[in-house]
Amino acid sequence: MEEADRYTALPAPGWLLHGTRHDGIVRLYNHGSDHHPPEPADATDDPHYAKLAYSTHTAPLSAPHAVARTVDNHLALVAADGTPGRRTRIHPVAVGERRARSWYAARLPGNATAYRVDTTSLLHGPWEVRVHRLEAPAGVTVREGGHPVAGDLRPDAETGPHWALARRADGLTSAVVALYGWQTAEVARDVEASALGPHAAVPLLRSAPRPGGRSVHVSLVVLSGDRAHPQALREAVSVTVETAAGEADAAQAGGGDGTRVTVRFPDGTALHA
Repeated sequence: MEEADRYTALPAPGWLLHGTRHDGIVRLYNHGSDHHPPEPADATDDPHYAKLAYSTHTAPLSAPHAVARTVDNHLALVAADGTPGRRTRIHPVAVGERRARSWYAARLPGNATAYRVDTTSLLHGPWEVRVHRLEAPAGVTVREGGHPVAGDLRPDAETGPHWALARRADGLTSAVVALYGWQTAEVARDVEASALGPHAAVPLLRSAPRPGGRSVHVSLVVLSGDRAHPQALREAVSVTVETAAGEADAAQAGGGDGTRVTVRFPDGTALHA
């Protein structure tokens, strides 16, 4: 049980640790460890190493059918037939205080091209903000999953404009909030997929089919023992994306090939990625 609010950077494995005293949760943000030998060795996505985040109160969905879907704590390019790109070899970029960045090469069925998916995790208070910069062919959608919650009872699920939430019977809550570049939100359910119980749920965000090229997607990710209010977070946290031409798009605009992202919180803090 975590006894203090802590942020700990571990550059060697590419991890950020984030503990919150009020609910005892410790979260691990993974931007470096993938359990693979160096290139050119083959790489696969092991659910115990390939996820963007883990925690002391959740477990990755590791049953074979859940691994095939790879929804939880993953940013995926999704082909028209529903096949998701997989986070195999993780390429670390930097890990510092409350910030970590990495990228992976996504591959889609029938397409030999590798598409770069670059993710930065920004920590503020009890929240993680994920800034994704990516490239993809036309017709592909983008999907972002939050933390999985699982137990003996079916988790509650709630959705609203640009957010989704799953809540376990003991109050453990996972939520994702669309801040930029997303179209819809939902909760994906699964059965016999988690070591923590037969019923599992993951909140997720989806984009509209992309026209091709580069895009930016920003999401706020919550895992908390307290009650979460995702609509209030959506209204209180703002995002600005500055494009290569120096123009700024408001957070309600979708997509764009921005090169600088600014996230502003209600307390006046501004984080850049």
